[in-house]
Amino acid sequence: MMKHLNPRIVGLFIFIILSWGMAWPVNKIGLSYMSPVWYTAIRLIVGTATMMVLVMALGKLTWPKKRDYPLILLVGLLQISIYILLANVGLAYLPAGRSSLLAYTTPLWIMPAATLFFNEEAGWLRWMGFILGFGGLLILISPWEMSWSDKHVLFGTAMLLLASLCWAISMLCARYMQWTKSPLELIPWQLLVGTIPILLYAVITEPHVTISWNVPLVLSLVYTGLLVTGLSYWSGLVINKELPTIMVSLGFLLVPVFSLTVSSLFMHEAISLMTASAMTLILLGLICVVV
Repeated sequence: MMKHLNPRIVGLFIFIILSWGMAWPVNKIGLSYMSPVWYTAIRLIVGTATMMVLVMALGKLTWPKKRDYPLILLVGLLQISIYILLANVGLAYLPAGRSSLLAYTTPLWIMPAATLFFNEEAGWLRWMGFILGFGGLLILISPWEMSWSDKHVLFGTAMLLLASLCWAISMLCARYMQWTKSPLELIPWQLLVGTIPILLYAVITEPHVTISWNVPLVLSLVYTGLLVTGLSYWSGLVINKELPTIMVSLGFLLVPVFSLTVSSLFMHEAISLMTASAMTLILLGLICVVV
C-alpha cells in the first residue's frame, strides 16, 4: 500500500496531524479569554470565511446543485455541528486530555462498518493494525482509572463516544457517497451548514457574551479557524475521499501522539512508560495498515 500513496495525499495527512496536534494547546490559550461555545462559533466563522474567500479567489465558488445537498448536509452536520456540540458537552464532564482521546475513538466504529457494510479489504495485517492501534488508544484513555460509578463520567464518556460515531459516519459518507464536485468546491458550503447551528446555539445560550480581546486570543482564533477548521477540514475530506477509511481513521490516531510529544518537548510534561508504550502500539498499528 505504501508505494501506491500519492505524495500529495501524504503531505495533506502530515499537515492535518501537525495542525490538529498543535490545536489543543492553542485552543487552551483562546479559551482563557472567552467561553467555549463562542470560541467554537467564532472559530467556525473564521474557517468558513477563509474557505469561501479562497475558493472564490480560485474561481471555483459555485452554488451547489440539489444532488450535492445530501453530502453537504451530512458532512456539515455530522462532522462539524453535532460532533463539536457533543464534544463540548463531554468536555464539560471530563478532563480535557481524556476528552480529546475519547474523541479519537473513530477506529472503533470505522473498522467494523467499513468491512461489514462497504466491503473494504481488511486482511490479517489490517486487523492486526486495528488491534495494535486501538490497544494503544485504550492505554492512553485508561478506562480502568475512570470512576464509572459517577454518572457525570458516564454521561461525558457517552457524549464523546457518540461524537466519534458521528465523525466516523461522516468519514464513510465522504468515502462512499457520490461527489459531483471536488472537496474544495463543496467545503465552503459544508462549513457554512456546520457553522449556522453552532452560531444559533451560542446566541441562544449565551446572548450576553464577554470577550477579552487581545493578541493571544486573536492569534488563537486565526490558527484554529484558518488552519485547523478551514484548510484541515478540506484536507480531511480529500483524504477520506481518496484513501480507505480504515487507514484514515488509524492515521488520525497520530494526532494525540503528536500532541503528547509536543507537550513533552515544550510544556515539560513527562511521558510515562505506559504512554510511551501506547504511542509505540499506535505507530506499529499504522505501519501494519499502510505497508
